[in-house]
Amino acid sequence: MQVKFNVRQNGILRYLLVLLPSNLYTLQLTPSTDFSAATAMRFSRTSILALPLLAAAAQQPNPLDQVKATAQYYLGKVQSYIPHYNTFHAAEEAAAKFGGSNIDVLTIDNWQSVLKSSVKPASKGPVEWWVLLTGNKTCHNMCGNVNKAYNETALLFKVDPTAPNLAYINCDYQPILCNSWASGPAGLWIFEVGATPPTPIHIVPLNTTTVSVKTFTDLKLSKSWKEIPAYEGYFHPFDGPIAQFGLGLLLGWVVWVFSIVPSWVFMISISFLSRTFL
Repeated sequence: MQVKFNVRQNGILRYLLVLLPSNLYTLQLTPSTDFSAATAMRFSRTSILALPLLAAAAQQPNPLDQVKATAQYYLGKVQSYIPHYNTFHAAEEAAAKFGGSNIDVLTIDNWQSVLKSSVKPASKGPVEWWVLLTGNKTCHNMCGNVNKAYNETALLFKVDPTAPNLAYINCDYQPILCNSWASGPAGLWIFEVGATPPTPIHIVPLNTTTVSVKTFTDLKLSKSWKEIPAYEGYFHPFDGPIAQFGLGLLLGWVVWVFSIVPSWVFMISISFLSRTFL
């Protein structure tokens, strides 16, 4: 069935042509009685019925946009689990500075430079550094008392020229650094940093329930930390074999991955591997 339309009489139809592909209709130019150009258009019944389908298709959302939004959502979730190991908690840094301006916040990017920069040519012997390993989740919400006592001690040490240098690492925000040292909260690492190696480290365990300002002041006066054997293990941050070969950061990431991956993932992986080889 063909329908003939005069464009001059059916001006609206000219605009509907824009919505249709050119292969669905043909144009014929025929002279009219008033010597003007007339257009004869032949439409099939299928072409007319296709108009609502084309309009509905134009309103449908693009499937690629849905795929992109889904991918961005899951990528954001994955990134939220990856620790930003070169940052620290700004509020805790401000609290540490308020407690005592001699407290340095260590990250995986600055800990070596902070500790070593204290050694001057005029230094008489090694420089003593107290580094507190703390956290919240990594300390099972039990380090609040330790942090309070450490900050209050910093106020006392601030006016004492013989006091050690103070710093802390928050293992919640520095898990890679803590893993590379194979340690975690709550503990006090006392470094004797000299111009040349070795660098003795004495690790003092802290009781999170009984620690107080007196704990730290007594430790300074008695020097009882020197009675603890110096740590000489593989994970020594300066002198250990892992540090010597530059593998500390790599192992820190490996330990972090194993700590967050559920155990059932390893069980399934081992099952698949065993079936592959057997």
